Amino acid sequence: DSIYLKHYARIYGMAIYRSKTLKEIQMYYSALSFVTDTESVVRLNYLKQFGITDDDIELMPVFHENQNYIDFMVGVSENGELPEILMAIMPCMLSYCYIFKKIAAKPTARSSRYWDFISDYADEHFDEICLNWQAYADSLCDSLPAEKKDKLCAIFEKGSLLELDFWKMAYRGTANE
Repeated sequence: DSIYLKHYARIYGMAIYRSKTLKEIQMYYSALSFVTDTESVVRLNYLKQFGITDDDIELMPVFHENQNYIDFMVGVSENGELPEILMAIMPCMLSYCYIFKKIAAKPTARSSRYWDFISDYADEHFDEICLNWQAYADSLCDSLPAEKKDKLCAIFEKGSLLELDFWKMAYRGTANE
């Protein structure tokens, strides 16, 4: 996840570059800040418990599911405009909101060693952020022609399937499997 987040942050940087308005820059910057200042920090704190540093992460092999997802998002962001980039990044954001609300609702969630991680995505603030991004996506894409919307749906669907593969990779043992 820490390997993925570095690249996920880069995608937001590309979206900032492609933004046309200050409001768009601010939206993507706020998400980038969350990725770098909250998500990455929480993960690195957990990894420290296992004696793993940020420098160690840079040297670790990348699981193919992770690399496929990274390559997909980088490809979309290099070749697409804001609507395409948005559809590539939304599956991650929305799945975390949904999944971690479900996990947080379990009676044992608060006693989990990963509560800090869980609570980042299960709270009302993150839910509100996701709703704002959904509204932004609607406003950005509403007036697009049907064929462009179909292309965006295909990007979102592929991103969602890659996100699913990303979650499944936790059940594997090594990057070489």
